[in-house]
Amino acid sequence: MLPIIYEIIMFYGLQFDDYWITILGIKRGAEEKNPIASPFASSPLLLALFKFGLGTFAAILIVQFPALGILLFIDAIFEVIITFNNTFELNKIKRKG
Repeated sequence: MLPIIYEIIMFYGLQFDDYWITILGIKRGAEEKNPIASPFASSPLLLALFKFGLGTFAAILIVQFPALGILLFIDAIFEVIITFNNTFELNKIKRKG
C-alpha cells in the first residue's frame, strides 16, 4: 500500500472530482441522487462543505486509527465508480442538450 500521505492526497483528489462533476451535472439539469448529500446540493458551497467536511472527518479517523486505512482504498474504488458514472451521465445530458 502507499504511504498514508499519498492515500490522503488521492482520497481528496477523488473527493474533488466527485464534487466538481456533481456541480457540473446539477448546472446542466441533473440531480444529486445520494439521499444523504441531496439536501446540500442546492448550493455549491454547502455541497463542498458537506463533501469535504465528511472527507476530512474520515481522513482524521484514518490517521488516528491506522487499522482503518483499508477504508481509504475501498473508498477510492467506490469514488472511481461514482465518478465514472457521473461522467457517463454528464455525457448523456450533453448529447440531449
